[in-house]
Amino acid sequence: MAVLSAFVLAASGVLAGVLVAVALGVVPAFRGLPADQYIRVHRLVGQYYDHVMPPLVICSTGVDIALAVLADDGGRVVLFTAGAVAQAGVSVVSQLANVPINRTVKSTDPLCVGPDWDDPRARWAHWHLVRTVLALCAVLANAAALAIHR
Repeated sequence: MAVLSAFVLAASGVLAGVLVAVALGVVPAFRGLPADQYIRVHRLVGQYYDHVMPPLVICSTGVDIALAVLADDGGRVVLFTAGAVAQAGVSVVSQLANVPINRTVKSTDPLCVGPDWDDPRARWAHWHLVRTVLALCAVLANAAALAIHR
């Protein structure tokens, strides 16, 4: 339990921290770039996050589920379950909203962006904010579960 608890707190904390950092730094930077530069930068930023974040979310969600099953206290069961649900929400929002936008951006030729281009930045930022809030809820639920004394 101690190892799993440490892992889930660290993993959910990293997840929330990365998403907050993106919301505070990357999203405003994206908004400030001309469309062609935005496409290039989005590609660069995404190539590193795409290999790390999905496995982190999946592993952390799985550990939250395991902790909910192993917990000997009803409060911890509820909180670890809430953490798992919130992180599953991060995954769902990512896969159904942000990832399709990422694919569209990656397949767009930055030299062919015209005035009629359907700029996805506002949609992407909205869905990123949703998953950031979910990640913060997950880390708070995990921290609360670990703060409950037997």
